[in-house]
Amino acid sequence: MFKKTVIIFTLLAICWSVRPQDTLQVAGFPRHEIKVSTGVLNQMSVFFFNDITPAFLHGYKYEDAEYQQLNIGSFSLSYRYHITPMHSIGVVSTLLFSKVTDKYYVDDHSGLFTYWAVEPQYRLTYKRFNWGTIYLAAALGFTVRFASNDQVCFYDTHTGGWFSYYAGRCHVVPSTHVTFVGVSVGKDNAANFELGFGTQGVFNLGYSCRF
Repeated sequence: MFKKTVIIFTLLAICWSVRPQDTLQVAGFPRHEIKVSTGVLNQMSVFFFNDITPAFLHGYKYEDAEYQQLNIGSFSLSYRYHITPMHSIGVVSTLLFSKVTDKYYVDDHSGLFTYWAVEPQYRLTYKRFNWGTIYLAAALGFTVRFASNDQVCFYDTHTGGWFSYYAGRCHVVPSTHVTFVGVSVGKDNAANFELGFGTQGVFNLGYSCRF
């Protein structure tokens, strides 16, 4: 009985000693983070796979295709709350513009696709160093695609994608982004380099501010 009592008190003492260390580790840690970034080779949704590939190349899908596409650029804005130094949650909003031009430069057949994605995100900080952090993340949400005019919607019929028919100028579909590896260099103000797949692009470069 005495031995069991000693063991119990020993375990309680260990737990009590570990608890203040966890508190000290979190104390003074910046809980909030805002990030702006841009990426290339964005995949706004599997439903728009043929719309977006190749993402930043200017050219025709096929030799006999009547349309060409150029992604003007993508911009992401995110807010993240750090629950602990390891686990974070937040939301990411990504905006991308894709210009579609008729092969024969017929103005009525040209226009813009605008993609807007909103995705809740979870981030796991894998390792912390004096110079920064290494992390991975996953996000799941939806993308809204809006065509600037009716004629540009017929571009879908030439891509052979999910929307290979005229179904209106606006679509809302599921979307996702997975960051396979991210590197943040800096403390309260940091540069971010990410490799992933989805709405934010295969290669993503950004700036974040923690407070």
